[in-house]
Amino acid sequence: MFLHSRFVVVDDKEHHLKGIKQTLDALRLDCHSKLYDDETVGDWQPLPGTRILFLDQNLVTGATFGTADNKVAFTAIQDVITRLICPDNGPYGIVLWAEEPDLGALKTNLFERFTGEDARYLPVFFAALQKGDYIDTSDGTIKDPAKLQADIQDRMSRSPQMRAILSWETDVAVAAGAVLRSIVDLVSLEKRSTDEFGTELGNVLYRLAQAGAGIDRAEENPREAINHVLVPILADRVTEHDPQGDAGDSWKSALVPHKDKFASVPVQAAINTAIHVSRASSPSSAPILPTDLGAVVAFPFENKAQALLDLFDLTVEKLCLDTVFGMHNEDWSKCSLRLIQIGASCDQAQPKDGPLLYLLGLEWPFVSARPSPSLFEGRCHPR
Repeated sequence: MFLHSRFVVVDDKEHHLKGIKQTLDALRLDCHSKLYDDETVGDWQPLPGTRILFLDQNLVTGATFGTADNKVAFTAIQDVITRLICPDNGPYGIVLWAEEPDLGALKTNLFERFTGEDARYLPVFFAALQKGDYIDTSDGTIKDPAKLQADIQDRMSRSPQMRAILSWETDVAVAAGAVLRSIVDLVSLEKRSTDEFGTELGNVLYRLAQAGAGIDRAEENPREAINHVLVPILADRVTEHDPQGDAGDSWKSALVPHKDKFASVPVQAAINTAIHVSRASSPSSAPILPTDLGAVVAFPFENKAQALLDLFDLTVEKLCLDTVFGMHNEDWSKCSLRLIQIGASCDQAQPKDGPLLYLLGLEWPFVSARPSPSLFEGRCHPR
């Protein structure tokens, strides 16, 4: 229900931890601080949503970069990252927060340690800040919060990609707030200062559910129904929100043209899947029924060739022509036929007995570093 802190600070000195936290507090930046102790770090839990990890360079007394015990220092940092970072919750950046930061040594060591699937734990960008520029390292007294903010923004500007995607995340958060405000504003001012406010807001939410799912289906799946209404509004708010007036410029800097004008088939497949298909692959995913609007389902006929001919007037030979799917005869055995439910939204809202409309689709496998579940476990994005 509640969002986690985007800034996380880890240090083994309590007064250093207090100093950076007070500095971030002064900037109105919510911060979660963790006092490192090698006896308690094993109990730490992941912190979803971390975007900036302030990490002290010397977490273990006597073990630091460039000494005989540097492996101990790097192992402690690796342990912190794997315990606190949730790769599935988006990218993050490391700010090496030290009195004499050695960013090069940190990058080299993390690149060596996080390989294969563990590469997901690597930050999207690295930066270094000297503690003494922002706090008194002897007692933790804060110096100039504005300098810290300016220096963080300067470091992030060196990674235009990270800056752009974090700006987009901020736009989404601000847009969500605007959408929530618009919902509350549907309750009359006369009802705000009475005990009836909750009931009135409940009535508004019910009407929104009716608008999204149909007048008789508001209570069947209210979350999905309300999302049918709010998500398009949210998209409009995101498009409109540009408080700094430079969102377009940020994205221009973030995009790096590829030397090849046309992407390879695996790249096209990965991008098209991301754009069009929402997978139901996590334990908390809402179930998708074959009759749901947008559902991608397995081709339900044993004799595929005959079903293609009967339902779509397609022979296998014709299907394998470039003019249909761009598939060749030798690809037939590798591909799987799918159906995509594309019935009208009004039919979804006012269900009646009768046929449902499905499009013929093709799941074409490609080599991927991370195998994905079949498409029929997902839903096509409404586009």
